[in-house]
Amino acid sequence: MQLRALLLCHHSATVQFMNRAFKEFSIEVEACSEPRVALQNLKDQRYEAVIVDSEDRAGAMLLLDGLKTIPSCKNSLRIVLVDQQTVLATAFSTGTHLVIYKPISADRLRNSLRALCPLMNRKLQRQFGRVRVKVPAIVRFADKNLPASIQDISQGGVAFTTKESIPTTQPLSLDFVLPGRPGIITTAATVVWSDIRGQIGAQFVDMEPAAHQVVCNWITSHLTSKRLQKAVADFEA
Repeated sequence: MQLRALLLCHHSATVQFMNRAFKEFSIEVEACSEPRVALQNLKDQRYEAVIVDSEDRAGAMLLLDGLKTIPSCKNSLRIVLVDQQTVLATAFSTGTHLVIYKPISADRLRNSLRALCPLMNRKLQRQFGRVRVKVPAIVRFADKNLPASIQDISQGGVAFTTKESIPTTQPLSLDFVLPGRPGIITTAATVVWSDIRGQIGAQFVDMEPAAHQVVCNWITSHLTSKRLQKAVADFEA
């Protein structure tokens, strides 16, 4: 469940800076210098965020306006890099979610990404089938083994709760059993979001292919069963 962002920018220094910052949050950045090429990439691939450097104002407006016509970009977050002379109304009129002033501060950008990452992950999660469950699990990190309760599961990760706080920057290991399936699923994971209710979102990392196939098959089977039950209920109503 890799987060991806497309960056329209001509300056290699800015591209490198944005790459480093986004990499801290496990977001892959694909840089592009031509707006028409960027638009084609957006039509061909999925991106959770689109970042536009407004220095090339015509190119920026072309891309931002073009986003409105691409169905797969409907939920993509839109970030615009602007200088002090840019009129904010112009930037926000294109549906921009975040404006970042240049010169870009590393701390300010990091804080902005920290706030946006939960939104990006939830938008990504909605694109995958997810199943609400109540599954006990064990979360391991450092020398701790904490009991947890998985609230929902998708092909790329889980949302869970624990009675103790979890470090958001430390690698985790998850152990859980899928309802109706034998065997324990064990995988590395990384925290990608948390909310005020204490729920934590974790992305699977380097899950064994066999285990990932078991998870995918279970989710597909569960969702197919739910759709069938709904269809029968609708028919009988």
